[in-house]
Amino acid sequence: MDSLSIAGRARTPSSRRRAVALLVLVGAALAQPQRTEPTHAPVKFESPVQDKNFYLLSMIERTPAVRDAVKSDPVLSRIAASRLTGLDTAAKSCAVKLDCHTDAFRWSDEQSAEAAHALSGLYRSSPAVRAFADGPLRASGMYVRYHGHSGEELLDHAFADCIRGVNHIIDVYGLGKAPRYPAIDAIAYDVKSVAWPAAVQNLTAVLEDGHASLELFFAPSLRFAVELLLLNQRDEAGRLEPLEAGENAEAFGRIPMVDWDRYAYSVIVVPGAGNDRPGVRLSPGGLLRDELAARRYREGKAPFVLVSGGFVHPERTEFAEALEMKHDLMRRFGLPANAIIVEPHARHTTTNMRNAARLMYRYGMPFGKQALVTTDLGQSASIESPAFEKRCLTELGYAPQRILGRISPFDLEFLPMLDSLHGDPQDPLDP
Repeated sequence: MDSLSIAGRARTPSSRRRAVALLVLVGAALAQPQRTEPTHAPVKFESPVQDKNFYLLSMIERTPAVRDAVKSDPVLSRIAASRLTGLDTAAKSCAVKLDCHTDAFRWSDEQSAEAAHALSGLYRSSPAVRAFADGPLRASGMYVRYHGHSGEELLDHAFADCIRGVNHIIDVYGLGKAPRYPAIDAIAYDVKSVAWPAAVQNLTAVLEDGHASLELFFAPSLRFAVELLLLNQRDEAGRLEPLEAGENAEAFGRIPMVDWDRYAYSVIVVPGAGNDRPGVRLSPGGLLRDELAARRYREGKAPFVLVSGGFVHPERTEFAEALEMKHDLMRRFGLPANAIIVEPHARHTTTNMRNAARLMYRYGMPFGKQALVTTDLGQSASIESPAFEKRCLTELGYAPQRILGRISPFDLEFLPMLDSLHGDPQDPLDP
């Protein structure tokens, strides 16, 4: 359904206001500089934890012509040799000095800037790199917030994101520095113990043993960061992928057959509710939100319910909020699997909304059609508040939704935003 048909059906003052708001948003979007539109399809992740955090680096490794261009660049070759020397020195001399090991893999701002400049310079000199940046890298949408930039600037900014992400993982999951949300995202081990520095020493030794495979300039640090996540059992970002072939297969297959004009909304988004008791699958809040969602679905407001929430509360829980909500919707209310979309990675309300927008886009739902977020009184009021928008801007750099209006104490109409596709390795458990 387009915005004009929505406006044409408006009959009440509140619905007219919502229609006008939607038209204003669509007009504003059209007035923005045009950016390459990312592919309306799920991104294929071969190694989901690494690829979601460091998509650019993964794709350089897996694109032979680009890999060869990077290997043969004189500046990047020199940097690669220097990084390998640092690895070898750490393996031989750091013993169990934790910061000695982490220092060998972190990047300074100067080192990162030199490498980014050389990498972006390949855009000018290498047809393979230019085709890669302007083709599959842009099409992926993983760096969509840089689509207004030139190809070399895109590479520069994307690489800087990756290196900041590498350093962040090393700081949090190597050195034990506090993440943004330490109650749920912290390191698993005591960095002051005997065991953890010894584990990191062994990690360095294992990487040194595979020295020959780390020929690209970023490879030692990339492997070190990804292995630190593995050692901490922090693989949440990769769990249940690919969703469209697993938990979401039935709903994903049904999407192309939907007559969207029959529905007021594209989807009913239901954020998860954290549980504070070990062994309990679904919190009271989650149960009540399911009841609301099932009611809205039966009223025919949207063809799908999208439940969002990862393996979050209590810390390191074995239960994903979204999965448990799906099971509850099917068992208690009889919703069919092909009407439920699971998003089992979000760890906060900000990323509930961001990840819902991602799936709406990737799965080919009409992205310009209004959607509904249905949740309890407190969270609904929070999502509508200026404080929530400010939090999104602070933590994500943008707001993943535009609120259009409220239709009940539990329901908000919204539009998803394209910036939501942008990957964020500063949140490595759900980038």
